[in-house]
Amino acid sequence: SGVTASQAVLQVIERACTEGRVVNGIHRCANTLQSHPDKTMLCILPVDDATSDVAVNIEHTLLEAYCWENDIRVMKVDCSKKLEMLVLDNISATNDSLTDDFTCVLIMLPKQGEEIRDWKTLDTFFKDMMKQGLPHWHVIGLPG
Repeated sequence: SGVTASQAVLQVIERACTEGRVVNGIHRCANTLQSHPDKTMLCILPVDDATSDVAVNIEHTLLEAYCWENDIRVMKVDCSKKLEMLVLDNISATNDSLTDDFTCVLIMLPKQGEEIRDWKTLDTFFKDMMKQGLPHWHVIGLPG
C-alpha cells in the first residue's frame, strides 16, 4: 500500500481504545453516525472485507458518503484482522461493548479540551498524504 499509519495516528487509536471511545460493527457504527455525527472523530474502514463481500462494499460506500457529508475523516486500512488486533490489544479488559464485527470502527471524540491533540495529529497525517499526492481514499497499511 505504500503508506503506513504513522505512530501518532496509531496512538490516537490506542488512546481511544483505552478510554472506551471506540464503536465497532457496521450496524452499530451506522446507528452511532446517525445519532451522534458531531461526536465522531474518525471512521476506519478496512478494504479487505469490502473487496470480497458486495454487501459490505455497499455499506462502506454509504458510510463513507455519510461521513464526508458530515465532515468526519475517513481512513481506509488494509486489513480488518490487523484493525481488530490493534483495537483488542488496547481495549480495557472490562469493556464488553465491542462486537466481533470489525468491518467498520469509529473513533469518538475525547472529553472536552483533550481533543485538540488528536485533531492535530489526524490533520497532520491527512495533510501529509495530500502533500505526497495521495487521494483521500488511499489505503493505509496497519502494523501487524
